Amino acid sequence: MKYAVWFVRLVFAAWMIPAGLNHFIPLFPQPMGTQPLSQELIRALLDSHLFDLVKAVELVAGVGVLIGWYTPLMLLICLPVSFNVFYWDAPLEGWGSRAALFGYATFLCNALLCLAWFRSYRDMFALRATAARPSQVLVARVVFGAWMVLHAANILFLSLWAAPAGHGALATQLMTALVNSGLLDVAMTLQLLLGALILAGVAVPAALCLLMPITTCALFWALFLDQQALTALLTLLAFALNGLLMLAYLPYYRGVLERSPPAAGETADGRSHFDALFVAASGRSSRAEYVPALVTVVAALAFFHYEVTGRTATFCMLMLVYPSAVLLARRLRDLGQPLGLLALPLLLTLAGFGVELGYLSLGSGVDGVMTWLALGVAGLFLLWGGVRETARLG
Repeated sequence: MKYAVWFVRLVFAAWMIPAGLNHFIPLFPQPMGTQPLSQELIRALLDSHLFDLVKAVELVAGVGVLIGWYTPLMLLICLPVSFNVFYWDAPLEGWGSRAALFGYATFLCNALLCLAWFRSYRDMFALRATAARPSQVLVARVVFGAWMVLHAANILFLSLWAAPAGHGALATQLMTALVNSGLLDVAMTLQLLLGALILAGVAVPAALCLLMPITTCALFWALFLDQQALTALLTLLAFALNGLLMLAYLPYYRGVLERSPPAAGETADGRSHFDALFVAASGRSSRAEYVPALVTVVAALAFFHYEVTGRTATFCMLMLVYPSAVLLARRLRDLGQPLGLLALPLLLTLAGFGVELGYLSLGSGVDGVMTWLALGVAGLFLLWGGVRETARLG
C-alpha cells in the first residue's frame, strides 16, 4: 500500500510544481484549449488574473506534497484546483480527448492521496460537531447556511432576483465564461448541498471547508473585478462568516493541520515514512528500505517518460532529482561512504537536464552524449546503493 501511495505522491508533486511555476516563469507552452468553451474559460481566467491564484495553489501544494510540509492541508487546498483541471480537460475539451487523460489523472491522484490521509480528515466529517460557543455559533451557522442555500437556489432555478452578471469588462468576461462552460452551475449545486448540510448541522466542519473555495472565488470576483460596493460587502461578509465558523470548529481540523502525519501503510516511527526516505537527507537507509523506494522513484520517472511528452515531461522528471538525491545520500551514509560522492551523479544529472532543455551547452561534441552520460553515471550510483552491503560502523 505505502509504495503505491509514494508513487502517486511523487507523480502528483512532480506534475504540480512545474505546472504551477510555468505560469510565473514560462517553461513550456500553456495549453489554451481546442474547443470554444475551453478557450473562452482559459482566456477569462488569464485576463482576470484568477489564474494567478490557481497556479500559486498548484505550486505551493506541489512543493508541500514533495517535501512533506503539511501534506494533508496541501492536498485539501489543491483539490478544488484539481477538479477544475479535470473539468476543463474532460467536459470542455472532450471526454475522449488526450487532454482528458491528464484531467482524469490529476483529479484521481489528488483524490487518492486524500484517501491515503483519511485519518487526518476523519474528524471533519463528524456528523454532529459542537463548537465552543454553541448559541452564538448556532445563529451564525443557520444564517450562513440559509444564505448559501437561497443564493444557490436563486441562480439554479428560483430566479427571485437577478443573478450577478458583472459591471466591469473583466467581471462580465469571467462570469460569462463560467455560465457558458457550466462551471457556475456546478459550483452553485455544490453550494446548495453544502449550505443545506450547514443549515441542518450535519458534518458542518467538512461542509464549511469544502465551501471555502467557492466563497473565496466569489470574493475575488466581487472585490477585484466587479468592484460594486454592495456586492463586495456581501461577499466579504459571506467569506468572513465562512472563515469565522471554521475557526469555531477548529478542533475538528487538527488532523489536517499536522506537520507530517503518516499516510496509509506508513508507520509513525518514521522508518517506513516517505519523509524519512525522500525528504530528510540527514538520516540513513538500509538496503531493505532503499531498494523498494528506488523502484518507486524509477516507476514515477518511467511514467513521465512514456506517458507525458515534450518539455513538460522533462520538467516533471527534473522534479524527481530531489527525492532521488536524498534517497542516495541516506544510502551512502548507511554504507559509510562520504557524501561528496553524491556530487558527481547530481552535477551530471543537472547538466544533462540543462542540455535537454536548451539552457546549457557544453559544445556540439559533448551535448549529444551528455544525457546518456548523466543517465549512466546516475544509474550506476543508484544501482550500487542497492547491491552494496551496509558498512559495519562502530
